[in-house]
Amino acid sequence: MDTVAFLTNLAQSWQSTPWVFPSLCLAVGGLIGWFVLPWSSDGMADEVAGLVGKRFGRRFRPLAVNAGTNFPELLLMLYALLLGKWGGIANPLGSNFANIYLVIIVAPLWAQLTGSGGGFKRIRTEFRLVRKHVLMAIGLWMLSRVAMTTLAESDEQQFDFSVVWLALLSCGGGVVAFLLWARSDQKKNPEIYAGDDGFQSPGRLPRLVRMLMVLGISSAAINWLFLACTEVYGDTFSRFFGENIFAHLHYFVGALVTSLPELTVATRAFRRDTTSGANLALAGTSVSNATNLGIAMFGILLALLFQISGE
Repeated sequence: MDTVAFLTNLAQSWQSTPWVFPSLCLAVGGLIGWFVLPWSSDGMADEVAGLVGKRFGRRFRPLAVNAGTNFPELLLMLYALLLGKWGGIANPLGSNFANIYLVIIVAPLWAQLTGSGGGFKRIRTEFRLVRKHVLMAIGLWMLSRVAMTTLAESDEQQFDFSVVWLALLSCGGGVVAFLLWARSDQKKNPEIYAGDDGFQSPGRLPRLVRMLMVLGISSAAINWLFLACTEVYGDTFSRFFGENIFAHLHYFVGALVTSLPELTVATRAFRRDTTSGANLALAGTSVSNATNLGIAMFGILLALLFQISGE
């Protein structure tokens, strides 16, 4: 018996106490989202920063670290596609909104409450940084909304190029626009990207592999929970989400969970209370949103190539 079937049968066996299964899902999902994903992503960020800094130079570390925090989105999407569920593509698209409010509001608040520096004071000081990163992030989020709307309106049995060309165009256009913007920004502000970002690891590949394995297992577990909830509560969810329940669970709930690594990295960066730290934190909006569009575009192409969307 596979894991999803086991969870579904478990929920059905607890019909006399219907609150038990959703409580279990919330507990497991909360544990993964609040502890496991941020911890493993933080460890991954350390090692990515070390490896990239050693090979390409310090100025590429903010881009690499924030792109790396999107690894949970990639894994959740790929695992969903392996299950024949194109709805997993909604995860990176939904994360683009979560990244904005987590990095701009929650991270500085959390840094201010739990640390000695950073917080909203640094946000006010670095208004120019905030403006450029957030404007780019909002533009990328709007493109992700276009892509999600296109996917949500498509029939899973008819997921082909004639349906999703607008989603592909939105994702690809956003990635190209960001790359041009990032290249220009690095040339204009090299000192911000090359400053002290707080990462001290020399770049240990074995630890990076371990962190990626933890992320992989966590991603699979979240997909199992979503699939089981889709089976058990499908009738209820369909009133809010329509037929594409799995996709909307990824878009609203899964996106928040997989965006917690951005929150972790941003909070750590804000606590350093430096311009370079603020740039690293705020890149959790622009860089991560562009990476999410790239991940979604990759997922759409895979779904088209292997025709696994709903088949």
